[in-house]
Amino acid sequence: MRRVTYKLTVGAWSINSADDPRTEFIDLETNLSMDSPLDSCRVSVYAPPPVQPGLVESAAAGAAGASGLGHAIGQGGFSVKIRGNDVKENDAIAIQLTAGALTGTVMTAAVQSIASSFGLTQITGKTGIQKMTETCLNQVYENQTFSQVVKDLAGQAGVAAGTIETGGTYPYLVVHESENLYEMIRRLATGEGMDLYFDTENKLNIKKFNKTSADHTLCYGIDILDLRVFKRAMTKEHLRVYGESPASNQGPDTWHWIAKDLSPYAGEVGEGVKTLGLHSGTVKTKDAADTLTASKYGAIKDNSAWGRLKILGNPKVKPGDAMEIKNVEKPGMNGLFKVTSVRHVLNKQEGYLTYVGFTGTGGAGKAGSLMGAGL
Repeated sequence: MRRVTYKLTVGAWSINSADDPRTEFIDLETNLSMDSPLDSCRVSVYAPPPVQPGLVESAAAGAAGASGLGHAIGQGGFSVKIRGNDVKENDAIAIQLTAGALTGTVMTAAVQSIASSFGLTQITGKTGIQKMTETCLNQVYENQTFSQVVKDLAGQAGVAAGTIETGGTYPYLVVHESENLYEMIRRLATGEGMDLYFDTENKLNIKKFNKTSADHTLCYGIDILDLRVFKRAMTKEHLRVYGESPASNQGPDTWHWIAKDLSPYAGEVGEGVKTLGLHSGTVKTKDAADTLTASKYGAIKDNSAWGRLKILGNPKVKPGDAMEIKNVEKPGMNGLFKVTSVRHVLNKQEGYLTYVGFTGTGGAGKAGSLMGAGL
């Protein structure tokens, strides 16, 4: 039987069950996902107030302070004491889990809220993706690459950048406060055929999924506890995008011109009557139209197969990984998939479980070679 241990650090409070198995820990849950602003973690601990013998008033005051009830730290701040250590708003959270020989950090976040009763305390954490949803800016970029724009915006939002692929160059790009940074950057990333997600170190990653071999191999009857795979027909089979300007053949300085004949600047994939016409103000060239069309088509194709997986706890599985499912009796449920979400749950009733969301093989980049071809 695998031994499961945990190492938690929240602000000044830290525990390691490998050294001290009888801690105040009750349960935890972490959630990381691709192209979603719902990343979060929750840690529940038993942290009763210290007893003040002989004085009812002192006991009541101690309860309010130690459980976090009425313990404010400045305007809009809050804190709670756990084992004599202060845990307060925006404190760093780090969660590391071990299952047998597998060890990994599953979440890095910051304290967002604290819910307290006289014994139970629940600490909720957020990642940098929430900072992006809360930030709106007004800015103009000229002749900047995708990565240059994203890194600058991430820095202004106080978000750490991980791997940001270069992407295309934008002759002129306007960032407006009517759209928060998450929505704006995700829209650009989709047009580049890239996935957006925060990793377990709380860093923003935006890159294409082009993996052809598995990071993890999960076998039916060994690792897999439950598996659901859903497949559907592609919602669109024919995509078309037009570039707006003649910048493709008359130079980037003409990005603001409107071409009379848009057909030379079109990007097109597929055929049939299930057609989707796309428009984006950032598409000024033939290359940009080709990239957006291929990216959108690849995403539609990729999401025509998706699923949910329940496995024995594995701290190594992360969004953006390639996962192979093997040995399922129904052949259509086997294959190579992209991990799109990971949820870790550890409690005293169920033990340690990992829930994985995934989509079909490939990724948006897989459509690149299909440009202009009938599918």
